Amino acid sequence: MAGFRVKYVLATRLVNELVEAADEEQLTKTIARYGRVDLPCIDELGYMELDKQGA
Repeated sequence: MAGFRVKYVLATRLVNELVEAADEEQLTKTIARYGRVDLPCIDELGYMELDKQGA
């Protein structure tokens, strides 16, 4: 409503998306997409245990 770009994502989904992007050599593009957001809302951070690469 105030004109800000907000992205809501679960922490596990974000980690999976970044890991897949890295595997497909698209990590820079994926990070840039999140960089265009004014406020990233990352939910359930700390609820799920992440592997070493995901962490």
